[in-house]
Amino acid sequence: MSVLVVGAVNVDLVVHTPRIAPPGETIIATGSTTVAGGKGGNQAVAVSRLGGACALVARVGAGFDYGSLDGVDVTRVRQDPAPTGLAVVMLDARGENAITVVPGANANLAPDDVGELTGAGVVLASLEVPLETVAEAGRRAAAAGWTFVLNPAPTGPLPSSLLAQVDVLVPNEHELALLGPPETLLARGVGAVIVTLGSAGCRVHRPDSVTEFPAHPVRAVDSTGAGDAFCGALAWALDAGRDLDDAVRLACAAGALATRDVGARASLPTAAEVTALAASLRA
Repeated sequence: MSVLVVGAVNVDLVVHTPRIAPPGETIIATGSTTVAGGKGGNQAVAVSRLGGACALVARVGAGFDYGSLDGVDVTRVRQDPAPTGLAVVMLDARGENAITVVPGANANLAPDDVGELTGAGVVLASLEVPLETVAEAGRRAAAAGWTFVLNPAPTGPLPSSLLAQVDVLVPNEHELALLGPPETLLARGVGAVIVTLGSAGCRVHRPDSVTEFPAHPVRAVDSTGAGDAFCGALAWALDAGRDLDDAVRLACAAGALATRDVGARASLPTAAEVTALAASLRA
């Protein structure tokens, strides 16, 4: 079995600032760092770091460093005439962030880039790439009997035809406010809705139940990659045959561990680290 990630690859410019400036205000930063990023790249590396077999569907510009996707199958990553995407990450002293993305090559990811699906596995997609490509990934996942996990970030109105293909939807609180109540999303065909709540953990909505999962207490340095680590670990665990509750517990641990260092990939955890932290909370 394997995980196929459909999403963006970016170069992240992380700007360190005492606080995130409101509109109209200028703040002097304390430094900056350039690291690999993009939700697709982050999620794929998260799966690989956990020991899962993972392929990435993405587009990058000339001169892209494929070494930043260590352990990921990049045979479906295409070089595009546009430059590799860019994300500017404002990171404050509390580890909170505000992110602006310049899509670049990501905007040209096409439905045909998804390719064929054989065997069994999990498709994990996010919305930093064209919606029609994500919809095609959902169609192919459904046709092949793969589990389709959608991280609707950045979010916007989603067609019912796409939602009907989604086995697990993973929005944060802000995205959920734009998408509508979990009950509505479930009524439109989503199998389960996992609402990530940052330091408050997450909440899993099913048609017949709602389950709360607490967060793991960690000293957060940078929350930029926490959501991607969560989604990558969730896909990895589901692909390994875990039930949804067990997969969510492991994903919560992965998300917490991913905040330990600056950069979306700097502290992506191993399977041993995730398993140990998840077990400590249940003990």
